[in-house]
Amino acid sequence: MSSPELVASSRMTKLSRRGSPLKGNWFVAITLLILGFLTFIPVLMLLQLSFKDMQQMADSMWLPVLPLNPNNYAKSFNLMVPYMMNSVLFVLGTVTVSITFSTLSSYALARYNFPGREFFYMAILALLMIPGVLTLITSFVVVVSVGINNSLLGIWLPMAAGAQAFQIIVLRTFFSSLPPELFEAARIDGASELRMLVRIALPLSTPIILTLVVLQTLGVWNEFIWPIMVLSNPDRYPIILGILRLSQLITARDPGATYAGYVIAGLPIFVMFMFTSRAFIRGLTSGALKM
Repeated sequence: MSSPELVASSRMTKLSRRGSPLKGNWFVAITLLILGFLTFIPVLMLLQLSFKDMQQMADSMWLPVLPLNPNNYAKSFNLMVPYMMNSVLFVLGTVTVSITFSTLSSYALARYNFPGREFFYMAILALLMIPGVLTLITSFVVVVSVGINNSLLGIWLPMAAGAQAFQIIVLRTFFSSLPPELFEAARIDGASELRMLVRIALPLSTPIILTLVVLQTLGVWNEFIWPIMVLSNPDRYPIILGILRLSQLITARDPGATYAGYVIAGLPIFVMFMFTSRAFIRGLTSGALKM
C-alpha cells in the first residue's frame, strides 16, 4: 500500500474510533429541540386555553378543540387597556429616570479621578448584596413621608433607584474600557465633557444601554409588590395587578377570557424583545456584562 493510502486509512480508523461528528451534532440538535419544546409547553397550553369557552374547557381541558373563540380576546382587551397604559407610563418614567442618572454617574466614576471614587464604587457594588425585599418597608416610609404615594413619582423614583446599582456597575465597566485617546482628541478640539458623553460614549454604548433598558422594562412590567403597596387607587394599577381584577370579574363565567388576558399582558414584552433581540444579545456579548 502506498504512503497516501496509508495516511487515508489511518484517518478513517481514527474517525471510526471517535464516532461520526454528524451523529453527535444530530444528538445535540434533537436534545435541544426536545428541551425547547418542553420549555414552550406552558405557553402553548396558555394559547390554546385562551381560545376556549366554558363548555370546551369542561369537555377537553388540555387538548385543542374547534371552533376557536377569539371573542375572549375582545372581552379581555377592553378591560386590560387602562391597566396596560398605566404599565406603559410606569415603564417609560422609570427607565428614563434610571438610565439618565446611571449614565451620568457611571461616566463620572469611569472618566474622572476624584477623592473617594473607589469608595463610592465599592459602596454601590455592596448594594447588590442587599435583597430588594429588605428595603421595601423603608422605601415605603420614605415615599409616604415625602408625600408621593399614589402617584407616578412614587412608582418611578423608588423603582429607578432600585436598578441604579447594577446599571452603574455595568456602564462604568464599559466606559472604563473605552480608549482614553478618543476623549483626549475631542478635548483638544474643544469639546465639553457633556459633548464627549453624548457624541462619543453614548453611541459606543448603545448595545449596553439597550440591554439595560430591556432588562429594566421586563422588571417594571412584571413588578407586583411595589405598586400594590404604593397605589391606593385600583384604577392606577399596572397590568399585572389588572390581571387579578380581571380574574375576579370574569373567571366564574368565562375563564377563557382570563387566559386571553394573560396573553395580552405578555404580548408587549414579546414584541419589544422581538425588535431588540439583536441589540440585546450584542450587549450581553460585548464584554460590559462580564465582570
